[in-house]
Amino acid sequence: MPFGIAKRKSLGFDTPHMSELESLKGFYDRYPSEWAAWRELVNTVEETAREFGFRELDAPSVEPTDLFRVKSGEDIVEETYSFVDKGGREVTLLPEQTPTRARLVQQRKDLGTPIKWFDTSKRWRYEAVQKGRDREFFQTDFDIFGVKSVEADAEIIACAGTIFEKLGVADSVEFKLNDRQLLDALLRGIGVGENKDVMRVIDKKEKISREEFLGKLEAEGVDRDTAEEIDELTAISGEMKSALVELSDKAPENEAADEAIGRMHDLYNALSAYGVESMCRFDLSIVRGMDYYTGLVFEAFATESDLRALFGGGRYDDLIGLFGNRDVPAIGFAFGYSPTMQLLKELGKWPDEAISTDVYVLTVSDSVHQIGLEYAMGLRRGGLKVETNLTDRSVGEQFGYADRINAEHTIVVGERDLNEGVVTVQNMASGEEEQIPKDDVVEYVLNL
Repeated sequence: MPFGIAKRKSLGFDTPHMSELESLKGFYDRYPSEWAAWRELVNTVEETAREFGFRELDAPSVEPTDLFRVKSGEDIVEETYSFVDKGGREVTLLPEQTPTRARLVQQRKDLGTPIKWFDTSKRWRYEAVQKGRDREFFQTDFDIFGVKSVEADAEIIACAGTIFEKLGVADSVEFKLNDRQLLDALLRGIGVGENKDVMRVIDKKEKISREEFLGKLEAEGVDRDTAEEIDELTAISGEMKSALVELSDKAPENEAADEAIGRMHDLYNALSAYGVESMCRFDLSIVRGMDYYTGLVFEAFATESDLRALFGGGRYDDLIGLFGNRDVPAIGFAFGYSPTMQLLKELGKWPDEAISTDVYVLTVSDSVHQIGLEYAMGLRRGGLKVETNLTDRSVGEQFGYADRINAEHTIVVGERDLNEGVVTVQNMASGEEEQIPKDDVVEYVLNL
């Protein structure tokens, strides 16, 4: 009996049958055919990142829990996979990468700006599992550090918009934009000082009724008339240019509000230069729950689905300073794969879940197996995906296997053909065959 099983039984543990073992709730296995579709999506996102000049980085999957407490407080522990390691240290599986990136920026003061980073890796959050929300999930994080202008804001949104254009769903996605400084200025203008609790109520506005919204504001000490004024202001939304004109007419007069509205006009002009302004709407009720946002905030929504926000982001100019002795302006977003997958499936845009192979090298007998391997290696060096016969399969079984792995072509290597100086190449889709001089097979197939 294997030692591990014997030890478990000696300690009184039941050893489950292998058929009883399943993945944890909110965690998913992705077999090669499904992962091929995921990889196509990831490739599109990462390709766009590189086109916009973002540089890929790698960082730990586990960090000291205190790193996240600095940013999010003690409550973060309840929402994460946090534990004490064998060295007695409190550590956490990354629920997000922003604190890690802040640490990296603080550690390397020699880095010139702008710093443009992206990374695709897994994150973990202990939260309720629902449509488009898992406990283990992929994200690609995009951040620009060291630039405070709206040019960086526009580039971040343009990058996100370009991803959806490449996926063929740009007409089904919109970005809702707001500015936390603008909202702060408007609230101060109607007599509501800086109040994070009021911000949190505004953040929930779209999810509750008007009466609930007004009631929650009153519960935070806002009088009824002011609550109704907040309701009217945060109802301003729509196409950016016209919404900003409406806001200018209704906003209380103060210098901070005027500056923030002017900044949003500048952002609109920059987005227009990128050609993504049609995907963007102004919405004064978009707050994003994180207290650390300092300027632009935005969320991507599916316009033809009941999915929650696909992802969000914003400007966090003060956050980096919490992790060291210098302030560095920053803006970023994290691309959410699970909700985007749901959207693509709903719209019939999800890639085919199928593995594919360029060439299968079929060997008729053991005597020609080495020659088949030589062909396979030549094709692999040419960049093709090639499989060979690794088991004692018959010719018919090999053709069946080539069909199952979606091989585009099969090279049939047999003694009789080789004695005649040729090899048969078959197109698996059409069934058409060509006899090719045996010394020209690799070049011929590479040029197909």
